Amino acid sequence: MRATARFAAFASLSLFAGLAACNAPDAPPAPALPSAASTYTLSTADAAFLQQVDAMDLTQISIANLAATHSNSDVVKAFAATVVSDHTTNRKAVAKIATDSHLTVMDKLNAGDEAHVATFGHLYGTSFDRVFLSEIKSVQTPALTSALTTATQSGGTADIKTLAGDTTKMLQDHAIRAGDLSGAKTIKGHHHHFGRH
Repeated sequence: MRATARFAAFASLSLFAGLAACNAPDAPPAPALPSAASTYTLSTADAAFLQQVDAMDLTQISIANLAATHSNSDVVKAFAATVVSDHTTNRKAVAKIATDSHLTVMDKLNAGDEAHVATFGHLYGTSFDRVFLSEIKSVQTPALTSALTTATQSGGTADIKTLAGDTTKMLQDHAIRAGDLSGAKTIKGHHHHFGRH
C-alpha cells in the first residue's frame, strides 16, 4: 500500500507540475526569418549577365534618343521612342533583381560604349536612319545570344531566367521591325508615315 500511495502522490505532483507549466507565461517568439532579399546573393555568372544586359540597355537608349534630333523620318522617330521605352522597362527589371541582391547598376556608359554612341552623333537624316536601323538589327551579337541562352536555361533564379527570355524577345522584335523599316521606301522621305498593318 505504501508503494501504491507513493506512486499516486508522485503522479499527482507530476500532473500539477504539468498544469503549472501550461499556465506559465508564453516563451518569447522565435525571431523572424531573414527575407530572401537580404540573404540571396547572385552568382558571379548571374551578376555578370545583369551587368551585360544593363550596359546594352543603356547603350541602346542613348543611341535611340538621338533619333529625336538626328532623324527626319517620323516613323524612325516613333520606332526609336519604342526602343527607348522597351529598354527602359528592361533596365527596371535589371535594377530590381540587382537591388534584391544588394547590388547597384551603373547609370553611366563605359568608355567603349560612349565611343560607340558618339559615332551616331554626327549622322543626320537618312544617314542616321540607315545606321540606326542597322544597329538595331545587330544588337544581339553571338556573345549576347550565348549569354541570353545560358541565362534562360540555367540562370540562378526565376527572375534571371525571365529577364533573359524577355530580353531575347524584345531584341528579336526590334530587329524584325528595324528590318521592315530598312526596306520601306518611306524611310527615304521626310515626315512620311509608315504603319504595320
